Amino acid sequence: MRKTIIRRHRERGGIPTASTADIAFLLILFFMVTTVFRATKLNLNITIPEARSTERILMRRNVSYIWVDVNRKIYLDDNMLPPEMIAGKMAQKVWDNPDVIAVLKADESVHYGIVDQILDQLKDAKAFRITFATEQRR
Repeated sequence: MRKTIIRRHRERGGIPTASTADIAFLLILFFMVTTVFRATKLNLNITIPEARSTERILMRRNVSYIWVDVNRKIYLDDNMLPPEMIAGKMAQKVWDNPDVIAVLKADESVHYGIVDQILDQLKDAKAFRITFATEQRR
């Protein structure tokens, strides 16, 4: 006599979704608390020169900004630097990311000698991707 095994069909347990909203709220709260906002504001009054044609840089990840104001103060990514230190800082940025673009935002009344010093420092740092920020003439 042969006995057969009776298989009983069991329902599989589903994934409970009752606490999904709570988890989403906690994740949003976590990211809101841990996000770091920039605390420094430069408040620079720079009049950028006009150009006949301009091109926008859409990528903002690989961009490093250099500002030069009317008083010949130079800022590299929100930090004021003397012109001699630009090569060291930019060399580190180029080492970390070879695709970095240096965007030079100089006031239109700044003497070209200062801009030439910055360009020499960028050349020494091997930062060959340089863009001059301009406003389109209307």
